[in-house]
Amino acid sequence: MSLIRQADPRRGTAAVEFAILVPLLIILFTATAEIVLHIRTWFRLERTAAEVANAASQAEALTTADIAGLFDAAKAVAAPVLAWSDGTGTGRARTVISVVSGSSGGNSVAWTCSRGDAGLTAEVAGRAALPAGFLVPPGQSVVVVEVINLVTPWSIMAKAPPVFFGTIGPGPVRSHAILRPRQAPLTSISGACP
Repeated sequence: MSLIRQADPRRGTAAVEFAILVPLLIILFTATAEIVLHIRTWFRLERTAAEVANAASQAEALTTADIAGLFDAAKAVAAPVLAWSDGTGTGRARTVISVVSGSSGGNSVAWTCSRGDAGLTAEVAGRAALPAGFLVPPGQSVVVVEVINLVTPWSIMAKAPPVFFGTIGPGPVRSHAILRPRQAPLTSISGACP
């Protein structure tokens, strides 16, 4: 008597399923890592902008040394994320500190100082037009701190060529804080920007 084995139609199904699922799982894990990087960077920059604006708003007057200290504080608070850099090395980042004062004619920039990669354009600090049409009351001022970091989430998927699924990433992570000075208007600084 001879035994004849019949071909099992399910044979190899597990291998095909595995071949289909592994790339999808890799994409899922990569996307999760990229989202975590983006959220972590955004949170650090939010905290940095708020802390630096808070420190600046408590001063009676600001000198060049005080502003240099604020930039150093930004770097320390944001670590390990960059708050500012010179544009070389491993990352690009910029911190901009400004004071916007109000008058009967509207907002005007009293002064602005920045440290870091000048190629990263500030969208809030250093501008008279504040978000949501915010007008500073005449005779008052606000401290504006903006922190920009060029960490690009989805960078693994956006590498060219080829562009993975056509994604290009959301661009730099930005954060800003606007606070009213507590003791003085801070509309001038002694000396030039550090």
